[in-house]
Amino acid sequence: MNRTLSPQQKDDLRLSFTQGKFSAEAAIIKLVNEGYEPDVAKALIVAEFKKYKKEVFNRVIKRSNNEETQKVLVIAIMLISSFGPVFEVTSPLWLSVAMAASGIAGYFSFKTKPIAGVLASIIMPVVFPFVYNFYFAGRTSYIKIEVLIPIIISALPALLIYYTISKTVYANVENN
Repeated sequence: MNRTLSPQQKDDLRLSFTQGKFSAEAAIIKLVNEGYEPDVAKALIVAEFKKYKKEVFNRVIKRSNNEETQKVLVIAIMLISSFGPVFEVTSPLWLSVAMAASGIAGYFSFKTKPIAGVLASIIMPVVFPFVYNFYFAGRTSYIKIEVLIPIIISALPALLIYYTISKTVYANVENN
């Protein structure tokens, strides 16, 4: 008497789970015809379904955690980029530190496309001081929320670089 499913049987069951054509009765009958006891067949199908459901749930949780991490790191890149010009730090050392920190954050933010993430995140601290100084040149007062305008403007080249590299270099890579 068989007490385990073969890899082919597991694949067939999982395929039927995903295609919406799964029938527990039909699956039990199929396993009984292959030499399984009805109770054992039912238990194996239930166990395989629970295992499949757990794997799908874990994939969704992992994807959700990756998306949250990516959002937090993108905000960190923007904050790192804006720190120097907003607080009038003009040292080349600061630009180097900001580029390195943004590059590291870009790598961890876009792990499936690391080159695109690193290059795009390095663009942000390089472009932001120029955009910030151009936008606020000759102004003596401004509303604090206006700082978002240079951030958005300097994010555009970074997005352009990211999508260009991700579509050319990583054409066959999926975002997981």
